[in-house]
Amino acid sequence: MRLRVEPELEGLRAAVDGQAAKTIAPLARGVDQDQRFSHELWQAVRELGLTRLPFADQYGGDGGTVRAYTVASREVARHCAVAALYPGTTVQVAMTLIEHGTPAQIERFVPGLVSGELMAAWAFTEPATGSDPRQITTWARRDGTGWTLSGAKQFISFSEQAQVALVFARTSDKGLSAFLVDTSLPSWQVGRPSEVLSMGGTEARPVTLDDVRVDGDSLVGELDGGFQVMLAGEAFGKVRASAICVGIGTRALEEAAAYALTREYRGTPIGRRFPTVQALLGKAAADIAGAESLVLTCADILDRGESATAEAAAARLVSGRAAREAAQAALHVCGAYGLTKEMVVERLYRESVFFDVAQGVAEIQQIIMGRELFAGAGGGGVSS
Repeated sequence: MRLRVEPELEGLRAAVDGQAAKTIAPLARGVDQDQRFSHELWQAVRELGLTRLPFADQYGGDGGTVRAYTVASREVARHCAVAALYPGTTVQVAMTLIEHGTPAQIERFVPGLVSGELMAAWAFTEPATGSDPRQITTWARRDGTGWTLSGAKQFISFSEQAQVALVFARTSDKGLSAFLVDTSLPSWQVGRPSEVLSMGGTEARPVTLDDVRVDGDSLVGELDGGFQVMLAGEAFGKVRASAICVGIGTRALEEAAAYALTREYRGTPIGRRFPTVQALLGKAAADIAGAESLVLTCADILDRGESATAEAAAARLVSGRAAREAAQAALHVCGAYGLTKEMVVERLYRESVFFDVAQGVAEIQQIIMGRELFAGAGGGGVSS
């Protein structure tokens, strides 16, 4: 089941689906099992044009939109969720530079990021903090005309493959700033990738910044303005993660439906014979459709250049839950076969659980929504 979109995006969806089936799907199982970054998969993603898709022609892009990017990401995620993650931080850093970077930074980095010739990492998370910028302990201190960065980051995807990283560091007791860091510097030290339940192909690694020296023109945005830089990038990050969740949930339902129409009980497919199977998958399908609609709404808000803090949090919360419940429903329909690695349902379930805690943990999105709810409640009082 797919939500209908405008004709040009239907054409994009069909094209991405067809090419992904040929070039990306055959790599999915191997990348999942190896838990290592795949250069072959990255090249397939580049050939699909995902890094170019949401950028204007002036940056070397295809003149697309965030809405188009989410539609394409959903299709890629149906075939291989980790492949849909591959362009994410590169696109996110490029978008952040376009919004907050200097003309020199844009000229130096954005064309390469848009083409996929450069990869970028987003270095925010630390060992003792997840989504709270107030707990960042990495420091950037003045060093002549530049800065010296010291600290540690955790779970930084593509930190080994990226040529540049956007690093968030404290520049005052209450201020956070963002810096572009050349990852070829010996003081940028990456550790071993974490062994994870799923998505190991992104090679999330710990990073140590051992007095990394950067020039003064590496500061992105205003001094102590890193929180605003972070918010702009994280909103897009949540929307792309939500689109991937929709892709995972959609594929899980497709697999479950196909199984239910071939697995028979006393000569009748279980999908036809048991209303409980229809109801289970029907509810999950409705939830996925609702999540997809919300994701597209968020994409439209970002395309208008507006803030999507609340909407992105809502999409992230709803889509993550919908993907997990769809994958769980698929497991129940497929029974013991769904637990075997011969069926893709097993991988889809692990991927859906990943998005419960990564790329924006669900509880934080709930807090954001609660805060937005109270902020919009006003002071009109309560009626008796």
